[in-house]
Amino acid sequence: MQHSYMQLAQSLMDEIKAGRYAIGERLPSVREYAVAQGVSVSTTTRCYRYLESLGLVQARSKSGMYVADWKALQPNRRAADKARQAANLAPVEYDKLVSLQHRMTELYSLTNQPLQLGLHLANAAPEWYACEALARIGQRQLRHNPQAIGAYPTGTGLPEFKDQLIQHLALCGVDLQSEELLITNGSTEALSVALRAVAQPGDAVIVESPVYFGLLQMLENLGIKAVEVPCVSGSGISLEALEYALEHHPGVRAVVAMPNFQNPLGCTMTEKAKKRLLKLVEQHDIALIEDDVFGDLSHTQTQTQDHERPQPVKAWDRHGRVIYCGSCSKSVAPAFRVGWIAGGRYHARIESLKLSNSLVTPLFDQAVLAEFMKAGGLPLHLRKLRAQLAAHVPLAVAAVRNCFPAGTQVVSPAGGWWLWIELPEQADTLALLRLAVAQGIAFTPGALFSASNKFTNFMRLNVARPWGRDMEQGIRTLGKLARSSPV
Repeated sequence: MQHSYMQLAQSLMDEIKAGRYAIGERLPSVREYAVAQGVSVSTTTRCYRYLESLGLVQARSKSGMYVADWKALQPNRRAADKARQAANLAPVEYDKLVSLQHRMTELYSLTNQPLQLGLHLANAAPEWYACEALARIGQRQLRHNPQAIGAYPTGTGLPEFKDQLIQHLALCGVDLQSEELLITNGSTEALSVALRAVAQPGDAVIVESPVYFGLLQMLENLGIKAVEVPCVSGSGISLEALEYALEHHPGVRAVVAMPNFQNPLGCTMTEKAKKRLLKLVEQHDIALIEDDVFGDLSHTQTQTQDHERPQPVKAWDRHGRVIYCGSCSKSVAPAFRVGWIAGGRYHARIESLKLSNSLVTPLFDQAVLAEFMKAGGLPLHLRKLRAQLAAHVPLAVAAVRNCFPAGTQVVSPAGGWWLWIELPEQADTLALLRLAVAQGIAFTPGALFSASNKFTNFMRLNVARPWGRDMEQGIRTLGKLARSSPV
């Protein structure tokens, strides 16, 4: 009989409170408990995370899950609940005990309301995209061929779009044939099928730290362990730390990295470092899942396309080790959700997984993008977008440095649209977010960018917005809250 994770959690909770498992006792591993209960690893993982959020169990690094001192926690939580009601704030100390999934849920709950300045979002201002040009193309295509809406899509992607995409990728050194490229529902699906192609529940992959929280959420849902390796501001993933991790984690199946304009740091690896990264995965006989979704978003301002776009690691891949993922959702059309993947030696497996996951990616958006690219619209749009970023991001960096508390450190990105901000050590940006939302402003707290209790005094701020009174006042308000909020 299959149980939901809530049913499983309730059963284990009853056993803990009945003394079946003593305080401090190690619980069965996720895999062991899944086998014993006849459920999936994913269900057991969610069960443990839920009990962790309640303070009944606690994870110990490289050791497993243990029964927490839940009896001592109950009075503390009752007192904290009273304080929360009085201040209309959740207890900061308790936030640090709960799982990533719980923190994600709270973020969505806090930001699921009208906001004057949503600086947590993953896109630039709508007016920075070629919305009108794309709309005209879409209207024209629907007038000329309305029956296309009634045709069932098939295949690995619209051939015309794949042809244009191949030409675009060739400009940054990635040479592909049509059969080597699969169009996906955004980069999220691309990453998901890539992970499933190289790893099984219970396996481990190496990720950067800090890392995009959506990847951590995806790994948790797949039952795959994330081994975090430091990502260094200005240079990308630490290759020394990566080499150490690969030597001491023989079960690692892949490295997942963003060598170009990493989220949230915005840094890019040098060509020398990219080649060394590729050599490391080849030496250890594993895959590199390269997320290049921000690769087109350099802050470089030039009149030609030459040297604006850094090469991905895939450009040097000669043995099919790199699974290359990208998307139009950041650079061209957020609403279209069109991504792609070139799976190298894993491509056949990836195609099969994509087929079982979502059959095919809708063709209309691909058709619009294909015509836009064929008419030469993409290079012009990217030059304008890069110019906007180059002009506006430094203004936001200067404003943060002027308005935030003394000791604040700001990473000025080379590309993309994030600022990674480190507040003084005692600050808690999840508590700050609650205060900011009350003022109509949102950002992403740093605690989401690691599965462990790191980056609680960091924040990611999306500054890809026209500079003006709203942005200037919003950053000033955040700085004032950061200076005055309790720790």
